[in-house]
Amino acid sequence: MPDFELIIVDDCSVDETHAIAEDYARQDKRIRLVRNESNLGLVGNWNRCIELARGEWIKFVFQDDLIAPRCIEEMLGAATRDAWLIVCRRDFIFEDGTTEETRQYYEQHINPERLFGAGTVYIPSEEVCHAAIRLFGVNYFGEPTATLIRREAFARYGLFDAELAMICDTEYWVRIAVHHGFTYLPETLASFRVHGGSTSAHHFAKRKYRITLDGVILMNEYVNNPTFEPIRAAMRRRRPPVNLHAMLEKKAAGARTIAINAANDASSPNPSLLQEWEALVIRHPNLEHASHAKTGLWKRLAGLWTRQQ
Repeated sequence: MPDFELIIVDDCSVDETHAIAEDYARQDKRIRLVRNESNLGLVGNWNRCIELARGEWIKFVFQDDLIAPRCIEEMLGAATRDAWLIVCRRDFIFEDGTTEETRQYYEQHINPERLFGAGTVYIPSEEVCHAAIRLFGVNYFGEPTATLIRREAFARYGLFDAELAMICDTEYWVRIAVHHGFTYLPETLASFRVHGGSTSAHHFAKRKYRITLDGVILMNEYVNNPTFEPIRAAMRRRRPPVNLHAMLEKKAAGARTIAINAANDASSPNPSLLQEWEALVIRHPNLEHASHAKTGLWKRLAGLWTRQQ
């Protein structure tokens, strides 16, 4: 597959990365090297890559992941005229220091074959809509290195959401697939590297809470973003219908409670979670009401029960 451009976007590296990339760019005219003036961060740099791309299809390969020699050829071979998102099977490269718990998490992680059945090639949008709620926030598609995306998707559905810290890729795959479904290629053509190393308990608590906030943001998108109308329509067709507003209220109330409890912990107060919650509410004012709605409902129900007694 010789007809491609290789865009290397250096997000202000401080080692020999840029010099090595320059050397390759001089040897092959298909290589375009861009260096950001300032560090854009993970999602910002993904979106920068998309803005620079000129091809019909976009294939991410992150700096420490691997793809098979025939990966692009095989994935493009599965790219029918109606395809917008193609996903291949991937395996994992575990770095030294990776805990057994982390290994099991990735090795047992659900994938399209386990979810939709072995030999599955095309998963229709209706099934994606139901899986989006049944497996809320679960990335059964795979990481960006395991995907091939029609460039038009970014023009129609926007770029990756930088507000999401942990599930920015998952949200985007759903954003495309609830409209077009996706194609699954049951061949291992990509390898995702899992880094080892431990983190402090305080950092782990912040990371865990970040996942909680991501869930609130994602459900808020499902409830209010016009792009996710297919999910809302699918949930209305369920019998009984699924109340997404109630799910949002529960998630918002839970996130707010966690933050308040952490700030008021007598043994080890942690106000940072509450600061994150308050910052989120400033960006999405409706979440303040949603976080109280569940509490208000339980108070009303309790009052009703008391009067009946």
